[in-house]
Amino acid sequence: MEEKISQIQKEYLEKIGKAQNLKELDVIFLELFGKNGIINALSAEFPKLPKEELPEIGPLFNKIKKELETAIEKKREAIREVGYKKLETEKLVLQGDALQLKKRQGHFHPVTQFEKETIDLFEKLGFIQFEAPHIDTDENNFGLLNIPEGHPARDLWDTLYIDSKLLLRTHTSNGQVRAMRKYGVPLRIMIIDRCFRYENLDARHEHTFEQFELVYIDKGVSMANLQYLSEYFFKALLGQDIQARLRPKYFPFVEPGAGVDSECIFCKGKGCKVCGGIGWLELAGAGMIHPTVLKNGGIDPNIYSGIAWGFGPLRMAMLKYGVEDIRKFLSGDLKFLTK
Repeated sequence: MEEKISQIQKEYLEKIGKAQNLKELDVIFLELFGKNGIINALSAEFPKLPKEELPEIGPLFNKIKKELETAIEKKREAIREVGYKKLETEKLVLQGDALQLKKRQGHFHPVTQFEKETIDLFEKLGFIQFEAPHIDTDENNFGLLNIPEGHPARDLWDTLYIDSKLLLRTHTSNGQVRAMRKYGVPLRIMIIDRCFRYENLDARHEHTFEQFELVYIDKGVSMANLQYLSEYFFKALLGQDIQARLRPKYFPFVEPGAGVDSECIFCKGKGCKVCGGIGWLELAGAGMIHPTVLKNGGIDPNIYSGIAWGFGPLRMAMLKYGVEDIRKFLSGDLKFLTK
């Protein structure tokens, strides 16, 4: 038994010394210490040995077992060290035929592209861009737009208040009176920017969204101008065959007010989750600017009249690009954005 243990020691110390990589060491380790390995096989023979040999064979067996374990561990460390040194000198070459990289080209976000097209369209008609703050006072967002404190029309907006006076604007209309006071009349402006409302999220609603608004004030402006601008936009952006309808709608800052709807292009009027089952999508809200709002902007409503016309670019982009869920636009999903 003693000679057999010594022979195993010699044979496997030699194998360990010649091992070139960790895989070879793993094979040696399993041969020695695996479930059916040599060490377990030798242990199984101990009960068969004469009792007088055990005091000598036992310590020798444990010593050689420990020696083999230590030799394997040291060899592992030596092989790892060699690998670490190679990594320090190796260089990753990303040129030539060895590596073919797929070229990716960046582009504007779909909504940004849509907004740029919209801006270009109305710049041709003499409208200029105007900006108003995202965080504004209750007075600019509601009071000056004929919606005083306590007015029931405030329930139309689920407003996000910062404190008793400041809020996240619910619409781009907070720029109307600012523009009137800054530029006077005649006035042709467009506001395209972000708004905020508390919403129950679904395929048509987001708490953060874009809004586009036109304000046109001059002598003799009427609903005919509103009809023209609506048709001009729909035909240019969504195609010559678009079906639209106008219906009376209440907005406190216009009188009269109108809603502009489009037949749902996804279900062709049959009803689906995008249109809420009614077959039509509300695309724009519009109307003649209320005399009180004109007065608040320093404009005499007996001499001048104006129209305000606005829509949500996200919903309009849904129609243009065939997107069924508005939440995808702000999801950051590259798979969606690169389609």
